[in-house]
Amino acid sequence: MTGCNGHLGAAACADLDEHGFDVRGVDVQPPNNDKLADFHLLDLTAGQKASDTLASLLVGVDSVLHLAAIPVPRLGTPAAIFDLNCAATFRLFQACADHGIDQIVVASSINAIGYHFGRLGFEIDYLPVDEEHPKTTSDPYSFSKQVTEDIATYFARTANINSLCLRFGAGLQSLSMLREGLVPKLLRAREQMDRLAQMSATAAADQIRRLRHHHDDDRQHPDKESQLTADERSLMGLRHNFFSFIELAEACRAIRLALMHKIVGSQPMFVVDSRNTLNMPAQVLAQLMYPEVVVRAEFSENQSLVDWQRARSIGFESQVAAAELID
Repeated sequence: MTGCNGHLGAAACADLDEHGFDVRGVDVQPPNNDKLADFHLLDLTAGQKASDTLASLLVGVDSVLHLAAIPVPRLGTPAAIFDLNCAATFRLFQACADHGIDQIVVASSINAIGYHFGRLGFEIDYLPVDEEHPKTTSDPYSFSKQVTEDIATYFARTANINSLCLRFGAGLQSLSMLREGLVPKLLRAREQMDRLAQMSATAAADQIRRLRHHHDDDRQHPDKESQLTADERSLMGLRHNFFSFIELAEACRAIRLALMHKIVGSQPMFVVDSRNTLNMPAQVLAQLMYPEVVVRAEFSENQSLVDWQRARSIGFESQVAAAELID
């Protein structure tokens, strides 16, 4: 496991250990506890030195879980994001190819599409969003996740490495942390949704166009003063993550199931709860917040706006719903 001392990595490491996996962990910093006996310091961006170290560490390894990454744009320069999220990912896949390891599970992101962090605004093509939706990335982080998935596809084709690129939704915190940090935003978002629902369809669509315009301008010109209120910015952030979420322990369970299931080739896979974060009727949510987006499938009740069906192929469906957060 790369990135075993990160936020997701530490949780996944504990989950795998609890379920009987033998984990060999690598990271640039040692773990905060001594539960991981087989730990090695490794900087995956260290060029040939990293490749040489990987050659020894991969001996006796059945599968690789690649979580080492800069997880959000603000935590690294564009070059640093590419070095770790892309170049180091290629180096790891190449080492696996050289040593006959044919299964890798990789942390991708819902942002591989480019909708949330993108500097250049665009509207999605359809709902529910699925793994085949085109990518339109225009920020280093989202682009790095697009490249990560392309790397996985390349090595599936050239080295028969089977990989799952897990596109985690927003959240990735414990239920208690989500209640503390996310719930206030969700409650204020529902108040805004109630106001939108009281408008005519034309007026509500005009309001969304206004919010989109200013939200796109904010991302393209981050140094300018925003024309949106704090609550409007929060609502648009939720919108551009498709009102999706996944709780941390559920994300770890998805990782474990992915490691236990052999697939052929390389696939991206959304890992999100099957219900939307506002716990609203999905049809109403789509009509109000995405009035210009084609809805290609009939929505049921409060389902997610992100298609979670592919994750069912590995036996995963989130057990922590939005209703546990805000109702």
